Amino acid sequence: METLFLNSPLNNLRPTQFDAATDLLCSAFADDPLFNYLVPADVSDRPALMAYIFRMLLLCGGNHGHGLTDTDGETLKGVAIWMPPGQSVGLADMLRSGLYELPFRLPWQYLTRWQAALALDHYHHQAMPMPHWYLMLLAVSPQHQRQGVGHQLMQPGLRARDRPGHPCYVETSTEGAVRFYQRHGFEILKTGPFAEQAPPFWTLRRGEG
Repeated sequence: METLFLNSPLNNLRPTQFDAATDLLCSAFADDPLFNYLVPADVSDRPALMAYIFRMLLLCGGNHGHGLTDTDGETLKGVAIWMPPGQSVGLADMLRSGLYELPFRLPWQYLTRWQAALALDHYHHQAMPMPHWYLMLLAVSPQHQRQGVGHQLMQPGLRARDRPGHPCYVETSTEGAVRFYQRHGFEILKTGPFAEQAPPFWTLRRGEG
């Protein structure tokens, strides 16, 4: 798949781009409330741990990923992973991709936070029992934000959703992202912290099943 938006090619994310995508995700989510909760600032070697986490997520869902590159066709400006209907990333997938290392790399007092976050998958499937598109990740490099990159990365899932009629689902922990998704037709399903001391959290849906 290749589509041109604003003279920038949007392509399927290639495994050879995973290193660049990991760096982009680390930069884009450096101050994200959810990841600050899951991997607090006092964790030793936090940058390496964040890179390990994002690499794990790319290994889980990267075969459904899209990358928006600069006009050179190589420099990543943004990344999105749209899981299609019938596909999901479960605990077993994450363990195979490296999650089993987490207890050895994260201070024990923060492991319960990960348990609470992983339990969100149960609510996801409760709220969306029908086939649907799941926006697992969307990130834009800081130097390319507010240039329409996020909008372009939304298109693979939204165009596919509008053809067969499957709804879309996304989760976020920032008000700015909520407003962004609402501009793209999403409506809030649920909001509020998912655990004690957790940041605000929103789940959103676009379209009917």
